Amino acid sequence: MDSQQWSDGVTFTMQRGPFQNNGATPWYTRVQVGTPGQSLKVSMDTGTNITWITSSLCSPDRCQHFSAGRFDHQASSTFTFTDCLQRPYSFGPWGTMQVESGSDVLTLNNTPLPIQLLLAADYTGTQFRQLDWDGGMGLPSSSAYVDGKSSFVFQALMNAGKIDPHQPFVAFDWDPASRRGVCQMGAVDAAKTRGPHLFLPWSLYSKVRGVEYIWSTPLASYTVGGDVLARNITFALDSGSSQFKGDDRLMRQTLERIAQGGSPTVVLGFADGEITLGADLYNVLIEDGPDKGKTLPQFEPLGLTDLVLVGSLVMEYCYTVYEYRVVQCRAGTYSLAPVGIWLFNRPQGPQIISRSSSRRFEAKPRTLVSGKLVLRPPLATAHTAPPLCAAGTWKNDYGSAMTLTVTGNVITGSYQSSTGSTGRYAVTGYQASTSPSREKGLPVALAIDWHSLDEQQADPSWHWVSGLCGQLHRIAGEDRLNLSHVLIATGDFPDLAKQGAYLDKLSYRRVADEAIGLRPITPTLASEHDNRLNGTWMAAQGYNLKLHVRASSQHALGCVSGTLTTPTGRVEVSGFTDINANSGGLSRQSVSLAAPQKSGEAVLALAGSLDLQVDELTLLALLTSSTTASQRYVQTQVQSLMFRRTLGAGANEI
Repeated sequence: MDSQQWSDGVTFTMQRGPFQNNGATPWYTRVQVGTPGQSLKVSMDTGTNITWITSSLCSPDRCQHFSAGRFDHQASSTFTFTDCLQRPYSFGPWGTMQVESGSDVLTLNNTPLPIQLLLAADYTGTQFRQLDWDGGMGLPSSSAYVDGKSSFVFQALMNAGKIDPHQPFVAFDWDPASRRGVCQMGAVDAAKTRGPHLFLPWSLYSKVRGVEYIWSTPLASYTVGGDVLARNITFALDSGSSQFKGDDRLMRQTLERIAQGGSPTVVLGFADGEITLGADLYNVLIEDGPDKGKTLPQFEPLGLTDLVLVGSLVMEYCYTVYEYRVVQCRAGTYSLAPVGIWLFNRPQGPQIISRSSSRRFEAKPRTLVSGKLVLRPPLATAHTAPPLCAAGTWKNDYGSAMTLTVTGNVITGSYQSSTGSTGRYAVTGYQASTSPSREKGLPVALAIDWHSLDEQQADPSWHWVSGLCGQLHRIAGEDRLNLSHVLIATGDFPDLAKQGAYLDKLSYRRVADEAIGLRPITPTLASEHDNRLNGTWMAAQGYNLKLHVRASSQHALGCVSGTLTTPTGRVEVSGFTDINANSGGLSRQSVSLAAPQKSGEAVLALAGSLDLQVDELTLLALLTSSTTASQRYVQTQVQSLMFRRTLGAGANEI
């Protein structure tokens, strides 16, 4: 067990894995989960609000990652599932995993600490494949922002009496030379809080909904090579990250400036202090993974508007202390609110704090707050309209309704039609990860499977799917969702429609949830499915699909995941397919997919069918980019794509 419990808190010893070019920190600690304890490598992650681990719920060929550890829940006598649903959890443009929630114990010095956690049941992608750790222990800025299905371990330790509530600190001390470090909870090393320092007061980042938990602070200026690229934006320090990530425009401009030569310095200017990084610090040798042996600048667009986020690239050269404010709800029960982050130059190493803050750190116990503490948004945005988001309940001109939830940029939900069959239908999709300007709309792409998830009488439309793509605009204070709709009918429905593709334009208005009574549903995935759609598909102009099908419970529908490669890059893709086409006597299997775009500024819907006789996949692609409301007639481009299975690819290739 790589932790020690002291009278002044709990210390986790940490190790540095190989630096890989995926944006995730190489630092991790070993923890014991379950009974008997299973040793897993875990990131101490101030950039997430969940505690999660890779698990044996993943099939052997899924959840591949560098560390390769998995928690076997069946081997733990203390494990229980706390829900019977599996859902997607999005890390935004970085990737998405399928998770299930459970409870078990985290053992610290032979003392079990009950925790709730999320078990990864599926994930794919090069970012995950290069992970040096098996899971993450979330250290969000406040207990108010914790995902309700997982524990905030720092708060749990405090409530269990393992951490003094008057010492509300989480301190990191990483030494890249020795590749050893510590994360100390509930104490600080006062000897390391001397010399040049920086205090970053917490301030809510509200440009993108759903990431309020990050440790963010105002950034007065962002300068590269003497050129000020941005002013008055937001900075975040994320111990689960490595490289600089954030605003697409800023990251691209930074890379362009570095490519011009001259080894420009990067300067982060705060109201009360400054960080300066030279090229020798942001150009990093990649130690493993596809880019092994290369030295690359560590800047990556992430689709988070007006945000500059970084992790170990800065923290390896500082002693870092995250400070909370503790609210005592009642005896032995505490809630945590953010104060801010303290950074101190490490004596041995680059002195990256180039201008110190006037406020000084006092290594003394903190006073508890009693009663109730109100977390408020920044004054500048307290009375502004909320950002555009597809989450909520919507009703169109036909009277059909859908309720959507959004995690990061991933959409899930339920649809209730009034134009044909009754029942509830599954919805998945994406919204653009980059927030549009005030004048422009938010691109949205959805996939719907028309196999009812209720106890209804079957009809031909249960084999059909739809793809929808368009924009959300705020017009005269009202949110309106205008979507182009492609209905794929793979079989005749007497007195309604013949086989074919049908186009429509649907306009939705936001309504109160209680007016509809429709709740989001996530299909329960039962098993891998030996389906003809599985495998790798190629089309002209550089389009490539790698698809994987899982059956829902009772084989009602097929849930599709995978990747889409376009001329602009590779992204995740998800959607639905009719896994009952063959048994239903149909020659075509309907398919509806949705995908974000690498830029974060557009989304794509793909709807069509797989010809089961000639093994060809024909999809109509709808690509929506952000436009003003007056120009929404050119918001969606349409393209027909013919995919063929790659040579030698079997039906079960992933």
